[in-house]
Amino acid sequence: MIIQPKSLIIAAFLAATPIVVGAIAALTGVAAAPAGAVDVIGFDRKWLLSVDEARAVIASGAIVFDARNAGLRAQAPIRNAEVLSAADLAGSDAEVTEQLRNLGLNRNEPAIVLGDPAHGLGEDAALVLSLRSLGHQRVAMVDGGLPALLAAGLPTIQVPFGPGNFEVAHNDSWSLDASHAGARDFQLVESDLSPELLTPDGRVKSADQIAAILAEKGIDRDARIATAGNRAAWLATILLDQGYDARQVVGGGTALTAAN
Repeated sequence: MIIQPKSLIIAAFLAATPIVVGAIAALTGVAAAPAGAVDVIGFDRKWLLSVDEARAVIASGAIVFDARNAGLRAQAPIRNAEVLSAADLAGSDAEVTEQLRNLGLNRNEPAIVLGDPAHGLGEDAALVLSLRSLGHQRVAMVDGGLPALLAAGLPTIQVPFGPGNFEVAHNDSWSLDASHAGARDFQLVESDLSPELLTPDGRVKSADQIAAILAEKGIDRDARIATAGNRAAWLATILLDQGYDARQVVGGGTALTAAN
């Protein structure tokens, strides 16, 4: 029996086994990062994928969500990508479960979210954080967003085979209720900081650069960080990917102390 590449990759994801990008590339034919700079994809700790990682995962058959606003989608539509935003997930658990299943989302298969940091910073992160909070733990966005993927060559996006089996299972590990925040040892970081963490081409700065920016504001690696503001989801997502203990503040009002 011939085993298809996609079957091998999906089996690894179902087993929660990290996959080396080079191995995916060998199966899919998508070029990977040079030897010595090969990353391991592990969605339990990675919320932001490099272009090479994203291309390989997309080529494996992952579902792709287009979280960009309507204006950006009209300018550059992406064939076979499912249009979805965080705001679309406001229904009951049963309604959201049905909605995501109809889009083809499976509980253990990877999902890639596309955005455009230069023109809609945070749209992709808001969806990633929402899906993680709803219980899907193998979803990530792309460093540099859709423009970076297009520059490298966007693989063919496969249409989902049919309805998925996803079911909402709430995980509140990445949110902080503002009404209860006063008794918690968190430092508030306003999301106005977000653009400082990007390079001119819309990619996220290096870990050392981000650490230095936060250190200037009195925040070190051991800090418990709460992000607030219009881009709170994006900032929380980036900090979580960098290994910080970060939460997005939700709800009205806050008793937290902002970092200087």
